[in-house]
Amino acid sequence: MADIPVPERSGSMTPTMLSPQTNTQADRPPAWWVYLLLPLLHFASVKLTFLCAVSPENEVVIWLPNAVLLAALLHFRGRRGGWLALLTFSSDVLANLPVFPPLQAVLLSLVNLTEVTLAYLLLRRAGTSPALDRIQDLGKFVVIGPLLCALVAALLASLVLQAMDGVKTPYPTLVLLWWFGDGLGLLIFTPMLLALAQPAPEPIRLRWQDGPVLLFTGALAGLILSGQSERWSGVPLTPNLLLPPMLYIAVRFGTRWTAPAVALIALAAAWAQTTGHKPFGEASPHELILRTQEFILTLSIVGMGFATLLSEQRALTRSLEDKVRERTLKLEESNSQLGTLSTTDGLTGIANRRRFDEFIAGEWRHARVTGQPLALALLDVDLFKHYNDRYGHQAGDDCLRTIAQVLGANVRRAGDLVARYGGEEFALVAVAADEASALAMSRGICQALEALAHRHELSPFGVVTASIGVAVLVPGEHDTHETLIRRADRALYQAKANGRNQAVLAGDAPA
Repeated sequence: MADIPVPERSGSMTPTMLSPQTNTQADRPPAWWVYLLLPLLHFASVKLTFLCAVSPENEVVIWLPNAVLLAALLHFRGRRGGWLALLTFSSDVLANLPVFPPLQAVLLSLVNLTEVTLAYLLLRRAGTSPALDRIQDLGKFVVIGPLLCALVAALLASLVLQAMDGVKTPYPTLVLLWWFGDGLGLLIFTPMLLALAQPAPEPIRLRWQDGPVLLFTGALAGLILSGQSERWSGVPLTPNLLLPPMLYIAVRFGTRWTAPAVALIALAAAWAQTTGHKPFGEASPHELILRTQEFILTLSIVGMGFATLLSEQRALTRSLEDKVRERTLKLEESNSQLGTLSTTDGLTGIANRRRFDEFIAGEWRHARVTGQPLALALLDVDLFKHYNDRYGHQAGDDCLRTIAQVLGANVRRAGDLVARYGGEEFALVAVAADEASALAMSRGICQALEALAHRHELSPFGVVTASIGVAVLVPGEHDTHETLIRRADRALYQAKANGRNQAVLAGDAPA
């Protein structure tokens, strides 16, 4: 009895029923206070119906209690549904006893319970979202609850009334009145209770026109439903005049506030009709009840239909915006990675020749503006072809990666650049470095590389070494960065000619 059984079904039910929010609800049974509040709310809804929506001829305009149980079953997704049903059934019987004989009260309460249980199971079978927050879910709910299950209940309840109460009203009329009353109750109050049970959405920013529109709507509803005047300033005061303000409320405030507004106006219309104010004009009691129900139906469709449709569109827009934002970020990350890859040497992981060309050209322009010197060191691994021939190309690649690490460890200034210039050649660009510091840095690299003692049997030094040519230049009017490269290249050849494993500073003579 703890849970109402839910039929197993593959297909679309699982993804439509299990949103992150509703999945959390499904894993959590009702809190203890729900078992106290639910029968009290159900009992109060029965009494409110008898007070506001029952005509002097004992005809119900709108029946509220069934919506309480159905909303609870949908919200908790059937968890402890048996207990919730038992509590509301007991409340229904207790509230009906002053109006019906005991057996009839029990049978009519069973009819109500059958209606709600059948509606819940069919909604679950149809894969309807418990929150009814999508237009397709609201459509399924209307067909299954107010149309189908309320009709089944109307057929059964009318049999009970005619068989046990001796009601003289024709059976089709009884069915129609019960069907409309139950259907409207489910249609209006189930979405309202579900909307109020959901976490509060983002706060609505009131606009200057919202206050006057709401005040006007309240005043217009009071004037129309009071039935004191059929015309005001020559304008026929019909309840249909409330439809445009309801549409405004639906557009501005969403389902959470539209549902209570629809429920309040529906109850006010039912109360006005059953208390003799006759907001729907003069006609027979049955016809006036039907007019009232037709108005409530139209009000609900306009209010809840538009509110649900707009809420779904807004949610879809937010979802699309989030996806676009997410994909834009991924695209930017991919572009950034591609940009990094396009300027990074695949073997050593340092800057490649393309990055070197861009960097030295940019720093040359900057140095020309600031008048600061720009230093360039070109490094060539000594006898690297012999190293490859002796140890193989894989060992040669490992050697180049090691040299790149040595360069990175000895060039520590954030504005400097270490790049692979080509083959076994590397380049170091130092911004605002004078000749002494550039030469000292280059000599430190030669010493650090030799200190590694990386074996090279075909070298006169017995280990891997490098020759470095250093050039420092303050950009002149007719100089280019290629001038600096030529100077460093000539110094590199001089270092090799001098016996390798050394750094040589370019002379003052132009290249």
